[in-house]
Amino acid sequence: MLDLGGVLADLRDPVAAMGLDMPLDAFWKTWTSSATVRAFETGQMSEAEFLRQIPAELGYTGSASFEKQFHAWQLELFPGVSELIRRVLPRYRVALLSNTNAIHWRQVTAGHDVFADFECVFLSYETGCFKPGESAFRQVTDWFECSPEDVMFLDDSEPNIAAALDFGMDARRVAGMAELERQLLRVTD
Repeated sequence: MLDLGGVLADLRDPVAAMGLDMPLDAFWKTWTSSATVRAFETGQMSEAEFLRQIPAELGYTGSASFEKQFHAWQLELFPGVSELIRRVLPRYRVALLSNTNAIHWRQVTAGHDVFADFECVFLSYETGCFKPGESAFRQVTDWFECSPEDVMFLDDSEPNIAAALDFGMDARRVAGMAELERQLLRVTD
């Protein structure tokens, strides 16, 4: 089971993309603790409402439409991800578990078919389950009808890894293509 942002896709620099006046680590702290982000990324808030509320939380003071600024934050699959996943598929069932929203999902899947090869795609904005909550991990084991210890989970977030380990999964922190490849090829060789 793989995460999307930071594992399969480059998150880039959201601060620069959106024209925010804050350090990157402050952005991530705000983003990951925001009730507005959580509501949007669990399907409880519309895109329009999210785009009205989030600028104030991020301290956006620019004159440009924030919708345009937010869309400038583009996630892009790391080069070689499709080929790497196809190398793993003959031996393992592959799934995606991601806290994401419809905007970023549309961006990252535009022109790519790699996710068609995944046995299942669990997107927080569709399922309503948000990592590191146990329900996000339980939906996976329920869907696959397996035990947590049967799942290897790769994510770039320490809190998500800790929660998956507490749930009983074999969870490992990876950030970027090189670490992803090292972990996946280690279990396939």
